[in-house]
Amino acid sequence: MSTSHDDKKPVADGADEAADTVVGTAEPTTTTTDGDATTVEDASEIFVRGTPVPPSSALGGVFSAESFGVVGLLLLSPVIVNSRLFELFGWFVLTDAGLDDPGQLSLLGSEVMVAGGLSALAILSGAVSLFRSGAHTRAAARWASAATVLVGALFVLVSVATYASLRALG
Repeated sequence: MSTSHDDKKPVADGADEAADTVVGTAEPTTTTTDGDATTVEDASEIFVRGTPVPPSSALGGVFSAESFGVVGLLLLSPVIVNSRLFELFGWFVLTDAGLDDPGQLSLLGSEVMVAGGLSALAILSGAVSLFRSGAHTRAAARWASAATVLVGALFVLVSVATYASLRALG
């Protein structure tokens, strides 16, 4: 019989005394590949202390879900800030406005195509972020990616309708 402090911990019924699992301890333990028991702290204790939780993703950093979510938001932000797409949509789709100068048609068409292309890239980046997300992904990243996909889809639909009505004028 050993006199170590581990002998006083209760073990599971039918478990060998040399087993690595311990029942009823205050702190959960895990066993590494070399047989050493390491202490795993509760996530709430880590949060209260301000210690960052280590990433559990094998492909963190540039290829993480958070990165793709931020890229999607950055791609969509010029389209959101520039409200010209909705102005052109209201001008050409909802009304029967015409163009005085035929050269404006190509300029407005390229503006609508750039807005639609950026929106499509934002949708792609947001979708990749949602597919890469898991239990380790922050909730804010999942929310941002979902919002990017939904708002980007709206902008793509508006772009397609506006471009089709511009082509009908020409």
